[in-house]
Amino acid sequence: MQNSYEIIDLKPRLSDFKKDVINGLLSENKWISPKFFYDRTGSELFEEITKLDEYYPTRAELEILKDKASEIGEVIGKDVSLTEFGSGNGKKSVLLAKCLTNPREVILVDISMDALKDALKRFGMECPNIPAKAVCADYTAIDVMSSIKMAGRKAIVFLGSTIGNMEPADQRSFIAGCRKILSDGETFTIGADLKKNPEVIERAYNDSKGITAMFNLNLIARINLEFGTNIPPDAFRHYAFYNSNEGRVEMHLISTRDQSYNVGGITIRFREGESIHTENSYKFSISELKAMLREAGFSETSVWKDSRDLYALITAVA
Repeated sequence: MQNSYEIIDLKPRLSDFKKDVINGLLSENKWISPKFFYDRTGSELFEEITKLDEYYPTRAELEILKDKASEIGEVIGKDVSLTEFGSGNGKKSVLLAKCLTNPREVILVDISMDALKDALKRFGMECPNIPAKAVCADYTAIDVMSSIKMAGRKAIVFLGSTIGNMEPADQRSFIAGCRKILSDGETFTIGADLKKNPEVIERAYNDSKGITAMFNLNLIARINLEFGTNIPPDAFRHYAFYNSNEGRVEMHLISTRDQSYNVGGITIRFREGESIHTENSYKFSISELKAMLREAGFSETSVWKDSRDLYALITAVA
């Protein structure tokens, strides 16, 4: 095992939960950002979600990474610095690193220092001979990302269909930002959930065990904890559906009655049936993904799908 790994803390500005929640709840169409799902309880619940029979994206992406590893590695090429934005616990980075020929280094980028430390431990155990470093940063700030030094040829990866949690304009902006970091011939690999039978999609967000509902409702528990409010467990219910016109799953918390609460010294009123919009998760066709990549300045693309055609990994060449 390597003796030590480098950790670079760019001290990303953390979101102000209280300020953002109040702003969202005072809006005409109430909302809370999905980035607030991931407190300790929310992160544990999401880990459970990824293991559910109905929730296919994580399993499908891992299948591609395992079954198509040699092909992916060949397209990305040898002697690269592999940089994963939103690396989490590093499980997918390890799979990719193992499929590469003579990687120069692996750079793990995440806003969570705890996740980065876990990822480095994983690399120490599974890839002890590959140099790795962690960068604690907001990976959506491309100007910050472009300052990270990468040895040799660069290869950026962005997995987990996290692109689907961005709004369309932000998706295009992010991909264009990644292109600016890369030189001609370098690669960008993205994981994306595909459009498919809406029933399959909706089951993934309405699992029979109710774990996704708990994950969504944990936002209310977090409001209670951080604001000192006392919103009862039955005040809201989980609602998720596929909006075919927008090509996205929408998650909402629906008020079960007319009610009001003091949140941070402000009275917030809810009508029965009123929604707090908590997440969008966009789904894509291969042609839509290729069009976004072409628009950003990528040329040839290689596409891999899982055995059920639910999910895709695309490597694009700058």
